[in-house]
Formats: sequence, structure tokens, C-alpha cells
Amino acid sequence: MQNTPNRNKPRSGKAGKGKQQPERSQTLIIPQISPEMLESARRAAMEGKTQQEIEQAAMAAEQQRQAQTAQTTAETPKPAPKPAAPRRKTRAEAEAELDQKIHDDHLWLNNPVMMRGLGLAPVIAAAYNWNNAVMLCAAAVLLLTTTRLLAVAVCHLTGNRFRPVIYVYSAAILYIPAYCILYAWFGTDLSVLGIYLPLLAVESAIVKRMESPDLEPLGEALRRGINNTVGLCIAVLLVGFVRELLGSGMAFGNIVMETAPLPIVQQPAGGFILLGLIAAAWTGIANAYTHFKREEVRHQYAQRHH
Repeated sequence: MQNTPNRNKPRSGKAGKGKQQPERSQTLIIPQISPEMLESARRAAMEGKTQQEIEQAAMAAEQQRQAQTAQTTAETPKPAPKPAAPRRKTRAEAEAELDQKIHDDHLWLNNPVMMRGLGLAPVIAAAYNWNNAVMLCAAAVLLLTTTRLLAVAVCHLTGNRFRPVIYVYSAAILYIPAYCILYAWFGTDLSVLGIYLPLLAVESAIVKRMESPDLEPLGEALRRGINNTVGLCIAVLLVGFVRELLGSGMAFGNIVMETAPLPIVQQPAGGFILLGLIAAAWTGIANAYTHFKREEVRHQYAQRHH
């Protein structure tokens, strides 16, 4: 049998005599060629252009492609950034926000008459029927918000000094045009309100704000003045309607009952008792609601911890 030559045996010659040289690895860098470059180079070659012209045509095609890509990217509308998730309120912040809402709710939860006892004198003495209640509401609309705005504006000019004097004089000055407007609306019927109409100029429902040391902005004064006015009118109209219905058996000036069930409520003493009962019921309902909202906040944050 013929012996098979050993393939691992080093070859004879110079390579076999010397030391075996280690093979060096070479990295072949291939440029990224786009289909547009290839197509442009193919067309240039078919036209018989030189190698340099072929390369220039390919580079021009690549630059054109990049320009079109950049233009398309610029025209594509970028997606709107997602809004950041709102930060969760702490329990103290939620309770403070709830307390502020309760304080600003002058219609029901913080009514100036039923909850804070403001404006009791004209309500008890004068609002014993619907017509008187309407005239008191009109007077409150003309005086309450305008007095607050004028006093706050003057306090801004004086650096928040002499607040009591400014509030009282503002109400007294505005009472004159307010009385003229009321007389044009109601005529001589306005006289049934007696002394309680001019007393509105110094009524606590109008000048109560003078006790606060904080100077509020005009916009906030307008908003709170309107809320207080609406809350006062709701209480006055409610008391006037109930006293007229129970005291004379009438509603909105029309007879609805032949016999008055409780005539004493049209007197100041009876009106005071009736107003106390209405205020007690109003306060109980409002306190129950606010207690429910506070317990709701407390349970909500207690569940988060668990």
C-alpha cells in the first residue's frame, strides 16, 4: 500500500527551515451601499462612463435619498408628549381642599344667615311675607357685592389701613343710589321695611369682611360677594315664604289656606323661633353632609395605605 503523505508535515524549502509565521487576520470594511447607489452606478456603467463618474453618480443618488428621507422625517408630525401623571394628593392636602370648598360654599354649607347668623335683624323683623323678602333681596343685591368691591379697592389704595371706616363709609355712600333704585322699583311699598332698610348699611352680612386682616384681590372679592349675596337671598326668600304660608295662609300673595295654621310666626318673636328651627335643620343637614365627605376622604386614604 502506498503511504499517504502527512498533510500536517511542514513543507520543505524556506518556509520549512525558518520559524512558522503566525497568520494575521484582516478586517474587510465594506461600505453600506443603498439600492439607489447601485441603480445609479449600473446606469452610469451602461452609459460607458468612467469609474470616477460612476462613483460620483452613486454619491449623488445617495445624497438625494438622504435629503428626501430628512424631508419626510421633518414633515412627519411628532407624537405629542404624554402628559405627566398627576401627583397624588396627600391626606392633609385633600382635607384642606375639602375645608376650602366648604368655606367657599356660601349657598348651602356656609350660608351667611343659616350657618353664620349674619343679617338676622332684617330677616326676623321685616321678612314676614314674600313681598318684603323680595325687597330685602333686592337691597342685598345692590349693596352687598358693590360695598365689598368698593371697600377692597380703597383698601388697596390705602395699604389695607382703616378697614372698618372704609367699609362703613362705602356702605353708607352706596346706600343712597341703592335706595333711589329700590324706590323706582317698589315705590311706597319700600316704607314697610322701616328702619331695617337703612340698617343694611351697617349690617354684619355686608361689613363682616372688615374684621379680616387679609386683603383679597378684586376678582376674589367679586366672586365671594356674589356667593354671599345669593346665599343671603336664598335664606331670606325661604324664611319669607314659610312665614307667609304659616302666618297668613298665603303663598306669593295668593290665598292657599282659609285658616292660617300659625299666625304667631309673622311676629318678631315667632319669626325668631321659626328661623331658629329652620337654621337648626339646615345646620344638621349641612354638618351631616360635611361629616360624610370628611369620612370619605379618610377611608379613601386609609385604603391606600393597606
